[in-house]
Amino acid sequence: MLHIVKTVERRTVLLDKIVDVLLAEGISDLSLRPLAKAVGTSARLLIYHFGSKEKLLTDALEQVRQRIESSLRTLAEKEGSLEGTLSLREFLLLFWHWAMRKPNQRYFRLLFEIDGLALQNRARFPARFWGAGFARWRRVFETEFGQPSDKNGAATSTFQLAALNGLLHDFLFTGDRKRTTAALHRLVETISVSPAAPAKHIKASA
Repeated sequence: MLHIVKTVERRTVLLDKIVDVLLAEGISDLSLRPLAKAVGTSARLLIYHFGSKEKLLTDALEQVRQRIESSLRTLAEKEGSLEGTLSLREFLLLFWHWAMRKPNQRYFRLLFEIDGLALQNRARFPARFWGAGFARWRRVFETEFGQPSDKNGAATSTFQLAALNGLLHDFLFTGDRKRTTAALHRLVETISVSPAAPAKHIKASA
């Protein structure tokens, strides 16, 4: 049992280091040997802990999402502390402001980079890779912000998330902050005022 605990702990430490390397260097020409050297281990041990490069990237992607969600949750709780609530419109503005900060842009660059690689190697990535992050944020929109959860509600949250995703991609590709921020505000204007959700409900899903 102690061996299993130590293995899990070692894997967690390695994953944190791997994510830091990927955030700094991206995944172009990624191979396990130099990655292993950068995090102080061997390619053999990376395979032992993660199974394959694709599974390692899937786990890294999940770790990036958790970092984003944790940071946003803390910020949302802080911003919503005066009234105790944040509406979806307020949260989208808060999210965009957070995402525009230069240190945070690297998270989305890596997310888009991994997505692009996976689309070229779809069969090699595990089933849990596909759509997990989008589905999680859809649930947040539909349950935490008073959005309807019926068929029309699913279409609405999908539209909102797809638009937000596209604006982030546009900004990272063009660097045009003014135009994409104006478009974000246009997106926010399309959202009808709905019951605000307690800021503490903005959390990472299991």
